[in-house]
Amino acid sequence: MNVTTVSIKKFVLSLFFCLGAITCLQAQEFRFTTSVSSNKVAVDEPFQIQFMLENAPNVTSFTPPAFNDFEILQGPSQMQGQSIMNGRRSEYIALIYVVQPKRVGNFTLPGATARSDGKVVRSNPVTIEVLKSNSGRGQAPQQTAPQQNYPQTRAQRQQQQQDEMEGVLRNGEDINAKLKKNIFVKVDVDKTSLYEGEQLTATYKLYTRLPTNSSVTKVPAFKGFSAKDIELPNPPQATEEVINGVRFRVFTIRKTLLFPLQSGTLELDPVEVDNHVRLVKLVKNNNKRARDPFADLFNDPSLKDPFDDPFFDDIFNRPEVTYEDVPYKIQTAPVKVTVKPLPLDTRPASFAGAVGKFNMTATIDKTNLSTDDALTLKVIVSGQGNVNLLNGPKVDVPAGFEKYDPKVTDNIEKNSNPLSGSRQFEYVLMPQEAGDQTIAPVEFSYFDIASNSYKTIRSEAFAVHVTPGKQTKREKEDFSVNRNTITPNYNGVLNWVKQGSFLLVSPLFYILLLLPLLALVAALIYRHKRNYQQNNAAFLKYRYANKVALKRLELAARYLKEDKDKAFYEETSRAIWGYLSNKLHVPFADLSKQLIQDKLAQQQVSEQYTAKLFDLLDDCEMALYTPMHNNDRMQGTYQQAVEVISQLEEELQRAKSVV
Repeated sequence: MNVTTVSIKKFVLSLFFCLGAITCLQAQEFRFTTSVSSNKVAVDEPFQIQFMLENAPNVTSFTPPAFNDFEILQGPSQMQGQSIMNGRRSEYIALIYVVQPKRVGNFTLPGATARSDGKVVRSNPVTIEVLKSNSGRGQAPQQTAPQQNYPQTRAQRQQQQQDEMEGVLRNGEDINAKLKKNIFVKVDVDKTSLYEGEQLTATYKLYTRLPTNSSVTKVPAFKGFSAKDIELPNPPQATEEVINGVRFRVFTIRKTLLFPLQSGTLELDPVEVDNHVRLVKLVKNNNKRARDPFADLFNDPSLKDPFDDPFFDDIFNRPEVTYEDVPYKIQTAPVKVTVKPLPLDTRPASFAGAVGKFNMTATIDKTNLSTDDALTLKVIVSGQGNVNLLNGPKVDVPAGFEKYDPKVTDNIEKNSNPLSGSRQFEYVLMPQEAGDQTIAPVEFSYFDIASNSYKTIRSEAFAVHVTPGKQTKREKEDFSVNRNTITPNYNGVLNWVKQGSFLLVSPLFYILLLLPLLALVAALIYRHKRNYQQNNAAFLKYRYANKVALKRLELAARYLKEDKDKAFYEETSRAIWGYLSNKLHVPFADLSKQLIQDKLAQQQVSEQYTAKLFDLLDDCEMALYTPMHNNDRMQGTYQQAVEVISQLEEELQRAKSVV
């Protein structure tokens, strides 16, 4: 009797659970969806695509869509689980890809397909808008070089898979060794031995096999060189190079044309780059699917987990993916170059430092003029070499002409390598006397690198006819025979008595009477002003120094108002260097930070002000090569420049007064 009762209870309980399970299954809704982390991304921005199967019975296959316009960075990774809401049990499995667009445009990604319970099902398509990259200069976008349209070879596919695996951080792997192996920066120079004034091209490149966001934090000072940068694309474009059989993405972060100003061994300072490298960490998935106790209890196939299939264990049961952003600072190795002095024994007298390959033309705007006119002698030097450092050729003019300093105009080809262009010198000549004059030929010499010898170019002589003008000077008048005249003697009586009124009724009397009073008032005003200056000497000094600073930075202030950041930083840097050149009596081309530091130390300028000066120059250089548009930062730089010049002006005036 007891056995029968227990059997009936077991049967009723089993029937109850079976009916509940059937009811839950009927309430479940099958869904197969595609979702993305963002429908609007940049061309260098990775994003996530997720395909989710909910309440799918007996899934036996899964086929992702063709990612023709996207590059797969990671995936597929699997995520699965179950949820109970309002008494309803729901199971899901998700397959996740991390992809990156290949180009700009609007793309529709088709849905994925899967076979569930013998039927083929398809997920919804998604539309993705790909925008242009917004990464700034000096950053390495997370993109590869443009791919060709033809299919990849087997070796290329293997190399691509190997590159993708380099971005995965495995358990126990040395992260520093991984970063050192896969990301570095170096400088390439086209020569290591050259003559003084000869062009040297230095190219700074970032090599990476990892997704990274990079920025230049320290730029070289190029001591002993005159530097001219080549403008690079913004954002930088990636190319590919193979080093020791390994393919790297390469970003050119700076390319500079250098012209050594002195002989000896010179060193290129390193460039420092801060990187934020994103690595993929594989975390072992310990979320085992729990077995259904009722399936074990009753051994009923209808209660079996629909996702408990070897298909998911063998193909989709992959580790979970997490990301780790690792900061990594790198710098270039120092590069030394040997600069040879130019030959002295064969140097012509007309040589003024030009090195390269040049032509020269000289013309005058008129051959007939008067002493009231001016003559313009135009000399144009063009070619390849240190065009930006050319000095004007020496012009010998007759004693009958007065010569003024030339007006210099540059016309340098943008981004030319080697540096090409022309420099024009306009000399204004003023004739002082009439007659036929001859202007000597203009001579220009340069050192030709190709032949290792000096070359000299000479123009023709210029014959000029000068006629007398209306404003002829009296000392040039003709006092020859028959030109001298003698004023005849006057034999009449001279009237030495002035006819007029008395002095007392003359206005002059009262003016003379007021002169002492006016002199007294002027003396009081002068004394008051002098006392004010003595009591406020520091204020007046600062006022004068501030006036000097504002005058120097007048053009930079205009660029600040026009919100032109690059022009502002260039003009601020130029104004500071020009101020130092003028105050320290050093030619602009010879300026360097070391020389400035020595000169300021000789003037007994405080090291505190010198440090502020160098910080300001570094900030300007940093802003030029890592542009980040910020008006507040520009305002701060302008105020800092005014303060630095004002302080230096005070210190130099103080040192001058002490001497």
